[in-house]
Amino acid sequence: MKNKSFLTLIANTLLVILLGCGSDAGPAVSSGPLPPLSVEEWKQLPIQEKYDEATFERLRAKDEKLQAERAWGRFMREVVVPERKRDIPGIPGQ
Repeated sequence: MKNKSFLTLIANTLLVILLGCGSDAGPAVSSGPLPPLSVEEWKQLPIQEKYDEATFERLRAKDEKLQAERAWGRFMREVVVPERKRDIPGIPGQ
């Protein structure tokens, strides 16, 4: 019984090693923070990335005027919400 468990352990370990040693490299990962983003650049992003919290932080970092909470709220109402309605029509509650 111990021999069978040992062989199973060895087989599973070998399988994990072989599956982890593929020649295909994964997608490149950025080593540093992404640069600030202009509104024009933001509008060109794919929807999944466009409405991500990190993307909003990059967008806000680009324009000093958006640092103030009041200005940021206005920007969200006047720019982001209408854009989201165009990108994702039929959002419940909109």
